[in-house]
Amino acid sequence: MTADGKIEVMVASSVIGYEDQVERVCGLFEQMGYHPISSHYKTMPVDPSKRNLENCLTAVENCDVFFGILRPFYGTGVIGETSITHEEMKKAIKMKKPRWFVAHRDIRVARVLLKQYRYLPDGSLNPDFAYKSNKLMDDIRVIDMYNDTILNDIPAEERVGHWTDEYFNIKDIEKVIETQFGKMERIFDIIEKMKTV
Repeated sequence: MTADGKIEVMVASSVIGYEDQVERVCGLFEQMGYHPISSHYKTMPVDPSKRNLENCLTAVENCDVFFGILRPFYGTGVIGETSITHEEMKKAIKMKKPRWFVAHRDIRVARVLLKQYRYLPDGSLNPDFAYKSNKLMDDIRVIDMYNDTILNDIPAEERVGHWTDEYFNIKDIEKVIETQFGKMERIFDIIEKMKTV
């Protein structure tokens, strides 16, 4: 919480090409009385002695709730095997932060269409499958990010906190935010309840 008692919402998203959407999302959170945390929105505290990834993961640790936007573009902050945005999402899941995700419709469609080629009949990854970047989806790892948010590797009956709304445009994202965050007392209750999980 901020000094004046505002709930801090970490907004995780690839940014390049979507700057206006990130600004609208953060602006909506502000209008609703929350404090959005976003490097693009200039509201993320940065320690100059740390790497970018470390600063972003510290922001995840310190936020009250987490809002992740999965786009069909993986992002430019790729360090090693995953992007910073993906690492932020994995950290929020691992920490069992109160979290909400929205995923672009094209990711779900691509996941279904490519599954038959990406996996062998036994469920293991097909070593011969190669994905070529295109205008619809730049990197196959956006599907991995989606699978992480829906807790795909956990049996369905054991999944908790895996709701991921589908969106097509910015109005869909705004509607999710208004629906999920419209009653601040509900968010306070969820934060308190999840501290014991």
